[in-house]
Amino acid sequence: MPKLTSDEREAIIRRRGCKSDGDDKVHRINNLEIHHKDRNPENNDPRNLRVLTIKEHDDLHGRSG
Repeated sequence: MPKLTSDEREAIIRRRGCKSDGDDKVHRINNLEIHHKDRNPENNDPRNLRVLTIKEHDDLHGRSG
């Protein structure tokens, strides 16, 4: 399965009510990202996807900045 397009990413986030799975709060779309649980960006099975804030996603991957 190919990587998510920006339209697909936005549709997933909107379908989930613009809520982060990390804190279950509503956020602006541009502050949310899709995380692939298995870290395979081509596995877009809905059970493999999490919606996280940019900070939550960066923290999960050990990125800072």
